Amino acid sequence: MMSDTTSNMPAPDNAGVHLMRSECLLQGGSLSVKSLLALAAASPAAAAEVAQQCVHAVDAVQLSADPDAAIEFLVQVTDVCAGTLGETHPATGALRCRLGDLLLAERCLEQARQQYEIVLAAHRPNVLGDSDVIARALSGLGDVLRTERKYVAALMCLQRALRRQSETHSVHPATAQTHTRLGALWFEQQRYTTARFHFQEALAIREATLGPRDPAVAQSLHNLGVTLAALGDLRSARVCLAQALAIREDRLGRTHLATAQSLEALSRCWRILVTTRAHNTVSSAPPRSIVNIQGIAVRSAQRLRCR
Repeated sequence: MMSDTTSNMPAPDNAGVHLMRSECLLQGGSLSVKSLLALAAASPAAAAEVAQQCVHAVDAVQLSADPDAAIEFLVQVTDVCAGTLGETHPATGALRCRLGDLLLAERCLEQARQQYEIVLAAHRPNVLGDSDVIARALSGLGDVLRTERKYVAALMCLQRALRRQSETHSVHPATAQTHTRLGALWFEQQRYTTARFHFQEALAIREATLGPRDPAVAQSLHNLGVTLAALGDLRSARVCLAQALAIREDRLGRTHLATAQSLEALSRCWRILVTTRAHNTVSSAPPRSIVNIQGIAVRSAQRLRCR
């Protein structure tokens, strides 16, 4: 998790992809980790099934009570499946990309980069290889580069990923993830209008594919709200943040960190709106809180921490 993420900045998608517990990956939790690994080593068909279930578990379950254990488990599964299936198998690539996301969430940048680069190297000889897994690896690598503030290289990777995803399945959660990463990239560089476009695209895709009450939709609403606040559109920001807060309270609970972040951002937005109204009764000049709101966003973005 991003333990130092503030409410005044967009949250990158890496924050919500942790496994809860490795024992819960298979239906009913009937297999121990040792048995699961043995199953993955038994045959390519079994390995592909185990890999698919692990990827789906990461995609479906948000936030981990023990991210280190989740990473350790996924490392073992990935190594075994890679040995059974080979690096060019789509299931192996999908596992490595999800493992990279988990490592990125914990700021293990070099380890995350290694996972994405292994995928890209395995598919490099075949330019017509699995476009989906290549796009995911490019997207993840772009986010690593963004975290390192290598913005030009990050933009190249993310745009290549988005182009591939648009060609294969434009309305897909993975495409929304790349849009979110691009939004964070532009937000950090104070290009709020461009960031808004990508956050809006991510929101539309997630609402269409995941439904209006999914926590990922709340994340996009929060990101969009923070960006609108940075642009000075506080009324629209308030609407987005209120919607994000309602979803997070319902789906994640009132004590969840993400819920607290939306509550703080919404409270800040209300305070500035109240200050603006009070100021407008005595002066036509904008209050200091509005003048400084972009500065607040910039300082928040400087503390951005990726998964």
